[in-house]
Amino acid sequence: MKIDQNCRLVQTVREAETFRTPKNIILQCLIFGVVFFFMSIAEGTGTVIGVFPKIMEFARNQIAQNGTLDNAEITEKINSLLADPENTHIMLLCTGLGTIVVLFFCHVIEGRKFHTMGFFKEKAGLQYLTGLLIGFVMFSSVVGLTWLFGGLQFEGRQNFSGMLIIIFLGFGIQGMSEEVMCRGYFMTTVMRYHHIWLAIGLNSLFFGLLHAANAGFSLFALLNLILYAVMISLYMLRTNSLWGACAIHSIWNFAQGNFYGLPVSGIDSGESVFKMSLKGSDFINGGAFGLEAGLPTTIVMTVSICILLFVPIPILDKKAGESEK
Repeated sequence: MKIDQNCRLVQTVREAETFRTPKNIILQCLIFGVVFFFMSIAEGTGTVIGVFPKIMEFARNQIAQNGTLDNAEITEKINSLLADPENTHIMLLCTGLGTIVVLFFCHVIEGRKFHTMGFFKEKAGLQYLTGLLIGFVMFSSVVGLTWLFGGLQFEGRQNFSGMLIIIFLGFGIQGMSEEVMCRGYFMTTVMRYHHIWLAIGLNSLFFGLLHAANAGFSLFALLNLILYAVMISLYMLRTNSLWGACAIHSIWNFAQGNFYGLPVSGIDSGESVFKMSLKGSDFINGGAFGLEAGLPTTIVMTVSICILLFVPIPILDKKAGESEK
């Protein structure tokens, strides 16, 4: 089975009358870089504002103790606050600002309708719930394989608070932000005038490089992130919808960091339902980057891609947005 070049989503993107984007692939990539820059500025600014009360408290204490304020110490404090798991929810919630930037660009500047990004209204809730289930099963499969190969140790249950609900909602926003940027915007922009596989390849490569600054990043991590992006791109095309892709991304990260208590792309996301520790070979468990850089993730992603390419799945192939123009 090959990708359906005439699927509902591809037709919608290529036949849209109001969709102002250049045909030149280099210009498309350059514009994408500019949009990503402003998206990052919006998210970073929001996060700094979110931790601003703690920054001010630190500044007041410094002045009270030393009679002066050192800019280097303020900068160091800001960096430590941004890396503190206790502030994870602030960072996650602020990714919504980045989503707003991308949606504004697509809708106002490019003149696009939101369904050209995969946001069809029909069965959106079902698409999202199905994605949550699939994403949780997929990451749980990675955990199971890693444990089977001797790369994990179960540490027991954790004490957690209501903050976990806020973090869950935060990951819902964060997962959507990356999907809107990489798949909803960039992939559909490229596939408007170019081959679908070029659109999949470019957005997947960017998605992998997006994590290059994270702790423990490696070539194996890059490979797995690219495979993940290919998988989620194929899922979006199979379902003709972005909703399920957003859900898979969100629950994958939440399950990884706040259900199983593992690093999320090298980042500690705070309290969790369970606690597991890495042991044995980094080749299996991914080391400091986490399970996303391990062999079991490669296996699960490869199998998932093969299923999406070659196995008929009626529940996924029902066309979303059938009644929308």
